[in-house]
Amino acid sequence: MRKRTFLLAAALLASGPAPLALAAPATAATAKYADDFNGDGYRDLALGDRTATVAGKKEAGAVVVVWGTAHGPDPAKRSVITQNTPYIAGTAETNDFFGAKVTPADMNKDGYGDLVVTAPGEDDGAYRGTFTILWGSRSGLSEGTSFRSPGCKDCGFAKDVAVGDFTADGKPDVVAITDDHVYVVRGPFTKSGSHGTATNLDPIDGEDIKPDLVVSGKVTKDGTADFAVLGYDSDTWTNRAWFYRGRPGGPTAPPRKIGLVGTGGLTNTSATIADFDKDGYGDLAVGLPDAGKGGTVRVYKGTSQGPSTSGTSFTQNTAGVPGTSESGDSFGFDVSAGDTDGDGYADLAVGAPDEVIGDHLFRAGAVTVLRGGRHALSGANAHQYDTGTPGVEGDPGDENDAWLGASVLLRDFNRDGRAELVASAWEIGRLHLLPGTASGPTGTGSILFTPQSLGLGSRHSFGAVLPD
Repeated sequence: MRKRTFLLAAALLASGPAPLALAAPATAATAKYADDFNGDGYRDLALGDRTATVAGKKEAGAVVVVWGTAHGPDPAKRSVITQNTPYIAGTAETNDFFGAKVTPADMNKDGYGDLVVTAPGEDDGAYRGTFTILWGSRSGLSEGTSFRSPGCKDCGFAKDVAVGDFTADGKPDVVAITDDHVYVVRGPFTKSGSHGTATNLDPIDGEDIKPDLVVSGKVTKDGTADFAVLGYDSDTWTNRAWFYRGRPGGPTAPPRKIGLVGTGGLTNTSATIADFDKDGYGDLAVGLPDAGKGGTVRVYKGTSQGPSTSGTSFTQNTAGVPGTSESGDSFGFDVSAGDTDGDGYADLAVGAPDEVIGDHLFRAGAVTVLRGGRHALSGANAHQYDTGTPGVEGDPGDENDAWLGASVLLRDFNRDGRAELVASAWEIGRLHLLPGTASGPTGTGSILFTPQSLGLGSRHSFGAVLPD
């Protein structure tokens, strides 16, 4: 799963049609695809917009779902969900930021994917920050249950979340970070609002962790989900990742410590966990767009104890990687993993929204796909995509086609075994989908989604929040 932190601009959303009712899955088992919310066998595309104005409430937030088909997400079939939507917990209020993060998972194992949506600005006067589970069903995401902090008050609960079975009991759990805490909230989660016990796993070795993001995945070979928290250690004045290993009974502290690049904060840092060399261990890839001259991606190889404590760096100066590292490129602004060419190895998409293409003046942005393989992730056969790529709509010399790669996602929507590349330029409200092929993503046959094509009116930050 992948994760990213960022800042957003204001936006406006209109309501949309509900999805068509479909037959229920044949058996009540975990959904095959965590993002198949209506059980039709096709992945759906969820987009979060924490900046959406709802009923006059600025930055109340919303979620847009573009429903999947055999040909991928269909712009003619979309839904908009807010805290004012019937049967969704809460009320849309100014600065709730509903939709700040969206994470697909089958939380009740009924065969339908559900969506965990954060609202870090939600405030009831005592508790600040919630996450809401939008429950999947044959008619789509039809109900929503809100969960607040299990302990701390006014602490910015659900600043970020990650989902996985961290306790090896077969029930999905949620890790929710605050400005100072790391909570593991155990499942099972129910539509009535109940859940299992919650534990605060702050490091206990004297470090003062300031979490920025959390990412989950299977790193060790024990089959249990693990997670890593990235943030700033104000005691040592360094950026760091803390790795928590899942196990029966749940993760325990102290976590494994991993040093990261730089001594400043981790604004706009991104991360994902994937097995790039198919050795059975998940690798931790961290995008550090402010590191070095033009940004860096560091990959920490998975081991039986967790990610290695020293990583391999990739920049635009790495052999085989297109381009050249230049000041302000923001290489690593967002990252996402998936098999783009069907060879069985996970690849890594890396966004660089401030990349200048050719001799143009504007920072049009680009996405680079690094290939996984038997000898791990490398720059060999890497490929860059931008609005100058044949078939991709836009012009790298036009300031209205800027900031491609601010958010990226690799996901196989049409079930052909090759992940499509979704890349947004949310500063201008554009979302591109590039088909996967045997040689990787291609601009040929790419699709451009805009607020207008989805009937959403004018939106500035369209596509800013893509799923984990």
